[in-house]
Amino acid sequence: MADLLVLVHTIPPLIEVFNRLAAELLPGVRVLHVLDEPLLEQVRQRGHLAGEDARRLGAHVREAAQIGADAVLVTCSTVSPCVDAVRRQAEVPVLRIDEVMIREAIGEGRRIGVIATNRTTLEPTRQLLLAEAERTGRQIDVELVMVEGALPALLNGDGATHDRLVRQAVVSLAGRTDVVVLAQASIARVVPLLAQDVLGARVLSSPHLALDQVAQLLKKRVQDDEP
Repeated sequence: MADLLVLVHTIPPLIEVFNRLAAELLPGVRVLHVLDEPLLEQVRQRGHLAGEDARRLGAHVREAAQIGADAVLVTCSTVSPCVDAVRRQAEVPVLRIDEVMIREAIGEGRRIGVIATNRTTLEPTRQLLLAEAERTGRQIDVELVMVEGALPALLNGDGATHDRLVRQAVVSLAGRTDVVVLAQASIARVVPLLAQDVLGARVLSSPHLALDQVAQLLKKRVQDDEP
């Protein structure tokens, strides 16, 4: 029976993105999606994460476990900090979209730039970077950049405007940092538009890194099950 990966999203465009990437990077793995737009909207209106966000995310993970999921990937960076609490009680492995990206960013240098199109993603990403830096004994300086107008354009079907605004922000930030972190999976679409050898800073996005992590997890599970 094929492995089953359940992805939890908070914006619709990511369903298509991850269907395409999973077909490329996780051949033979069955993929199901949970779309919870109200979860992100609640955080936006409130302005910060709360305990009810983790409980809501936990309910999605329990549903995934009930249908036999082998892993759950939470693709929303805004609610990413809730994953640590959820995974402690989960019956299946629960992965954060940005955890590998955060680790790689810390290893790239002291000056880390963060690009986001959703304001509620900035502080959680900064906190994850600081926590990883403390864990590894590194000193970092984090610069946060909010790209106004880009996410509404994307959600309204104007991908060209989204990509132009984000690309401009990345190019500007790359000139004064060692690495640029694209804090949301939805921004990864801009990477092919960047000439990274010209930017002078490495640009990290989360989808490929996260799905590579899923592939390694599923491979290890199969190896552990072998007699």
